[in-house]
Amino acid sequence: HDISITMDAEEHENNRKRPSQGPYSNECGKKMKQQEEECGKSEQHDYRGFASLPTDVLISILCRSPASDHTSLRNTCKSFRTTIDSAAYKGERATSGWAEVSTHLVSGEELYDRENLNGPEDVSLSDGDVDEDATEEERAAALQWKITEKRAEEMVEYGYSELGCMDQDYGYHDIHVDIEVDGKRCGSIHLVLLPRGVYHNYPFHEAADAHSSELQMVGVRLCDSAGRLKVRSIKNAELISGEAGKGGFLHIKTVRINEAYQPMDCTNIVSEAVRSALSEPKLDGKWTLVTAISDYQVYMTKKEMEFKRKIRYSEGGNAEEKERADKRFWECALLDTKTLLRVGFKQIAET
Repeated sequence: HDISITMDAEEHENNRKRPSQGPYSNECGKKMKQQEEECGKSEQHDYRGFASLPTDVLISILCRSPASDHTSLRNTCKSFRTTIDSAAYKGERATSGWAEVSTHLVSGEELYDRENLNGPEDVSLSDGDVDEDATEEERAAALQWKITEKRAEEMVEYGYSELGCMDQDYGYHDIHVDIEVDGKRCGSIHLVLLPRGVYHNYPFHEAADAHSSELQMVGVRLCDSAGRLKVRSIKNAELISGEAGKGGFLHIKTVRINEAYQPMDCTNIVSEAVRSALSEPKLDGKWTLVTAISDYQVYMTKKEMEFKRKIRYSEGGNAEEKERADKRFWECALLDTKTLLRVGFKQIAET
C-alpha cells in the first residue's frame, strides 16, 4: 500500500507561480514565504515521525507491502532499508502470510552454467578454424562458436536435460528447484523422478538403488521390481483414481531454506514452496505418486546442527544438553511431517 503525506498542493503551486515585484518584497511575498516554510516543516516533521516509529510497529506496517515495492521502499531512507533487510522483517512476512513464495525449476542449461562458471575448458582455435588474415573480431567470433559447440556436446554427454540432469543408464532425473521468497532466491528443493511405467519392465529397484540408499529404501518398501504398487493402503486409495500405480515416481530428496523464513518453527514458507514445486509446469503429467521422508534438517538451525554433531562425536555436552538436543531433533522431524501433511501428503500406514 502506498503511504503518502498530503497537503494543499494546488494552492502551493498557484502561490509559487504568482508574480511579485521582488523576492518576498511585499505582503503577498511574505505570506508566500511563510506558507512555503510551514509546508516544508510539515513535510519534514511527518516523515521523521513515520520513520522513527518503534521497529516492531514499522515492521508490522511495511510487511503488508507487495514485494514489487520493496526496492522503492528500501531507497526511501536508511530506516526503511534496515527494516526490510532484517531477519525480523522476513520472519514477520513468513508468519503473517504476506510473504510471496514461488519456485523455479532449474533447467539443464542453467544447471550446467552454474556448475561450469567459466564454460567448457580447453577450448582454443586450431589451424583451419579461421583464415590467416582474419581480424580479431572474426577470431573472437570463431572462438565463441567453438565454445558454444563444446558446451552443447558436454550437455548431451553428461545428461543435462530440460528437467535438470538425466541418468544415462536408468533414465531418472535429478531435479533442482529454486525457492524464491519476495523475489529473492533463499533455498532449494531436490527432487528425483523415476520414469516408472514409461518403459516396459522398467528396473525400478535397480534404478532406485543406483541413485541413493534413501530412494532404494523407499522404492523397495512401496513397489515391486518393476515399480508396481505393493502397499495395501496406497493400492486401496489408488483404486479411486487408478493413476498412482502407473506413471512417474517422484521423491523429495531434500528441502533447504534460509532459517530467517522459519521464525518460531513456522511452516508456512516451506509448505508453500513444496506445493509450488510439485505444481511446476514442466512436471505436469510426469508423475502420479510422490513420496518424502520427514527430515529434521529442514527446520534445524546451523547452530543446532553444529551442536548436534559435537554431541554425536562426543566433543562436548552434558547429559542435560544431550537430552535437549535429542528432543529438538524429534521436534524438527515432526515439524517437517506437519509441513508435508499441510501440502497434502498422507502417512503410509504400513511404515
